[in-house]
Amino acid sequence: MPTYALTATVPAARAEDLSAALFDEGATGVEVRDGEVTPMPGQARPAPGEAILVAFFASADEARAAAGALALEGAVEELPDRDWGEAWKEGLSAFSVGRVFVRPSWVEASVPEGSVEVVLDPGMAFGTGTHPTTSLCLGAIGRFLEARPGASVFDVGTGAGLLAIAARKLGASRVVGSDNDPVAVAVAAENGARNGAPGIEWTGADVPAVAGPFDLVVANILANTLVELAPAIAAQVAPGGRLYLSGILLPQEDEVRAAYLAAGLARAGAEERREGEWSLLALERP
Repeated sequence: MPTYALTATVPAARAEDLSAALFDEGATGVEVRDGEVTPMPGQARPAPGEAILVAFFASADEARAAAGALALEGAVEELPDRDWGEAWKEGLSAFSVGRVFVRPSWVEASVPEGSVEVVLDPGMAFGTGTHPTTSLCLGAIGRFLEARPGASVFDVGTGAGLLAIAARKLGASRVVGSDNDPVAVAVAAENGARNGAPGIEWTGADVPAVAGPFDLVVANILANTLVELAPAIAAQVAPGGRLYLSGILLPQEDEVRAAYLAAGLARAGAEERREGEWSLLALERP
């Protein structure tokens, strides 16, 4: 049975939202090419600030209908027959970020000495560690928990649960992972159990409804959502605690930072990091 691919170039900041929307429109799979991973031979690399989405459909009509519904300008083409159940695994491998070693379940690899292992497969929830925003957060969590072992951690917008699981395995005491997507909450809970990370509180509750505050709050979500949730997220940072924000493009830094300074936090500039066009902002409550 043939497969049809819709290929469209979109703003990088909207790639994840549009990926989810394409699934809602009937896509059987969506590939995001954001330029952070070297493309396969013959594949185009997106321009800075852009991402290429490749969505797979059972028919050309479904692909065109999805493009129309989401106002995407892109090409639809029939793909040659192949085992798409295995093809999506290509290019995925184990990697380390600081003290966290992440690998897909089908990759056999030894855990580096001094690291904790998280086994995570790409699935219906975002956040498998390969995107720069996720790796920036992983590194920041590792540094924080090395300096403050046993701290409490709140992962806002947990997705597949990677950051919360890593925090737990790095020695955090209380860990909460929240997401407004019930599928993400279910997937994260499964991943936590699979990784032997007990005691994580997985919840679909809104940020203000989570009992806090926390020593460390991490939010790796879109910049406009970070601005919208600034008062609620900032309120979850305990006195002397830290907040890491990612999912932010370089030109969005000032707007996001200003929202959290207005919510009573102070800049922790020495902890900020950048990777390519993406930023990790750091703030603290005095």
